[in-house]
Amino acid sequence: MEGDLIAPRVKLFWHAKRAVAAVEFALSGIAIVAFMMAIINLGLLGFSLGTMERATEATARAAAMYASNQYASTGTMTCPTSDFIVSDFNKYGQPPLPAAGTASGSNPLITAVWTDNSDGSNSADWHGVYLTLTVKYNWSPIGFVPFVKTIPLSITTASTVMGSFDIPTVVASTCQ
Repeated sequence: MEGDLIAPRVKLFWHAKRAVAAVEFALSGIAIVAFMMAIINLGLLGFSLGTMERATEATARAAAMYASNQYASTGTMTCPTSDFIVSDFNKYGQPPLPAAGTASGSNPLITAVWTDNSDGSNSADWHGVYLTLTVKYNWSPIGFVPFVKTIPLSITTASTVMGSFDIPTVVASTCQ
């Protein structure tokens, strides 16, 4: 009589064991999805950093070339306007990064500083006229916004103006 009761209990236990696997998968599935989202976000972060770095370097190079061309044609070092720098950054940084603003606080924030050391008076600096371009960007991860609002990224690069380091250069007031 006792043996007749064991078989139904084993069947019940076997069905309950299959249900436990479904519950375990549901609980571990949350962690797996979060881990996959973290991997995707790290890839997007690296891609955003690479895009931002390339756009910053290309923009600094284009601005320095503009100033160099102005110097070659007019004899005066004329720096590009902030609108020129912003439009160049948008050209090189799109579409992964949103459209850039100016140094007033939009995202990305672009700051251009022109340094005139064409007379070589400051031996610690590069000789010539050069541009230091800094781009700051607040990156938002996908799926983790309630936990991590934004991550501040910053890239700085410098670019010399060709022809400005040979002789003392006449530099326009917009570059200083």
